[in-house]
Amino acid sequence: MKNSKMVFSFAATVGAALLLAVTASAQAPAAAAPPALPPLSNAPAKIATIQWDAALLNTKDGKAAQADLEKRLGPKQQELQKREDDLRGLQEQIQRGGTTMSDTKKADLQRQIESGTKSLQRDSQDFQDEAQAEERKVFVELSEKMQPVVKKFAIDNGYTLLLNVSDQNSNVLWAADGMDITAAVIDAYDKTAPAAPAAPKTTAPKPPAATGAKPPAAGTPAAPKPAPAK
Repeated sequence: MKNSKMVFSFAATVGAALLLAVTASAQAPAAAAPPALPPLSNAPAKIATIQWDAALLNTKDGKAAQADLEKRLGPKQQELQKREDDLRGLQEQIQRGGTTMSDTKKADLQRQIESGTKSLQRDSQDFQDEAQAEERKVFVELSEKMQPVVKKFAIDNGYTLLLNVSDQNSNVLWAADGMDITAAVIDAYDKTAPAAPAAPKTTAPKPPAATGAKPPAAGTPAAPKPAPAK
């Protein structure tokens, strides 16, 4: 019986609270209606798709940036590849040795492989981090140049929505080929981008006059060429 009284008391309290809330709500002045939304335009939407990454990288500036990256990062990549080939050669040397190679020689080669592998993995990770940072920097710079071109292109051609379909996980499931404006945007960018400065013309040096000197004897090593600037 005591529990029943407690339940009824709680129900009565809740009921009274709800009644007060309803009464207060009825007595309060009605809230002002929200402002009406502007009417939607009856003009049909004009939508296009763009492959943003391809648009950036296939402009003249994008190709130049890729060439510059390859020039700066290529030597390091080639060095890492050579070290990997050298380690593979040591491993093949152990396999070819079979039972004829001494245990001391095998142990020495194995130590070289283990040490070289650890060093290569560390340097490869550093190189990958550096390359990704440089690529992100290039994309940011190209995006800042491309955005006003895309905006102007969309306005001039009456587009109301552009969808980036570069990512394979894009929400766009299908789009007609005629909706893609990537090539047109690349062309518009290249027309507005400043032309790269032409390389200065150099005059070829005249060959030296003949002096009658004898040619160097066979087997004489040629003069070493200057090492390429890093």
